Amino acid sequence: MDLKTLNKIRKGIAQGLKYERELQEKREQKMWRHVSEPFQLESVLNSLSKSELDRIRKNLELKGISGLNKGELIKELVIAIPCHLRRTLSRFDKERYVLFKNIVKHSGKLPLPRNVSVKKVEALMAWGVIFPIHLEGGKGLTVPIEIIEQFHALEGQELQQIIDRNTEWIQLTHGLLYYHGLMNTSLLVDRVSDLMKQEIDFFDFLHVFSSASDYYKQTAYSAYGLVDKRVMNQKEIFNEIEKRPSIDYYPFTKQQLVKAGKPGYVEKTREMNSLMHFLQHYYELTAEEMENLAEQLMIMIVNDGSLNQAVKYFEQRFEFPDLEFVEGLAYYLTELFNHSRRWILKGHTPREISQGSKSKLVPSAVLANSQPSSNVIDFNSRKAIGRNDPCPCGSGKKYKKCCGKS
Repeated sequence: MDLKTLNKIRKGIAQGLKYERELQEKREQKMWRHVSEPFQLESVLNSLSKSELDRIRKNLELKGISGLNKGELIKELVIAIPCHLRRTLSRFDKERYVLFKNIVKHSGKLPLPRNVSVKKVEALMAWGVIFPIHLEGGKGLTVPIEIIEQFHALEGQELQQIIDRNTEWIQLTHGLLYYHGLMNTSLLVDRVSDLMKQEIDFFDFLHVFSSASDYYKQTAYSAYGLVDKRVMNQKEIFNEIEKRPSIDYYPFTKQQLVKAGKPGYVEKTREMNSLMHFLQHYYELTAEEMENLAEQLMIMIVNDGSLNQAVKYFEQRFEFPDLEFVEGLAYYLTELFNHSRRWILKGHTPREISQGSKSKLVPSAVLANSQPSSNVIDFNSRKAIGRNDPCPCGSGKKYKKCCGKS
């Protein structure tokens, strides 16, 4: 690509990003409403659009009022929102409940906390209990007076226990989907139930997790069950999982899943750390750049990307200094791919699967010229296995059509 074309592409990308930022700024400006104190529910609802009011109505599952105009709908919501407060809060987890109580503690108004994004504010507003407002000095959140009065009658140990339960449900589910990509909802609920050693009401769980999905944006519902947001091709991942009925889901501990369920988590394996240490010998990378690089690599791996694709990704981001670097990169990437957990392997690593089948087969290093590898290597015997041989992961396909595809 010549320099002139490259500059045009860069300019186009910059303009696109600028336009996206402008749209986001306009969207945020519309969110923060001017409402006079005291913050009463009716006046706060009047500041919302009809579509925003309808979203509250749908979340509260209010029947027979979908045809009302804005004024009539507000009158219904002023009555319904406090009446449904216990049910609404019973779907919250610790983060949202602590925020709600903190606003109540400060007389129903609080400057917007740094950790609460615009998307989170939108999700909170959709339940009709926390609303974005303009405060003196900037953006803020409010819990209207009527809701505060109702909350004082509800607050207690029983509600706190439900919040604690919900928090565990959400953390464990996020962790399971981090390692498995997607899971049948019934199976996932059973796994969470086993981990918590308690029976779970299926519909209670669905209500709690639907609310969490809106708030955290880490997961979603689909035809395949519950799905991690990083899954690029749900059908392909589902089909690959279905081809491996003999492999059980990896038995992660509660501690592992809670850790993995945190937003932005990237598992730092020994192999990932070794790769990053290797790269630091050649490039000056900031901590943020390494975090981003590790995240992108893991997204590629769990989505069944190939070693060859990983090398091409590095070619786009870095200038390779010499052949020694390419050989080192190929080695460290091979180690990373062999020891990284895969969705299609139900949370196992290729190394674990190959050890389980007593073959101890692992993918070979990518060739220095970035051409697809034509075999797999047993790192103990150093014997090459043909690409037409059965894949050691147990899929029943040839290696070149499975873990060795480029």
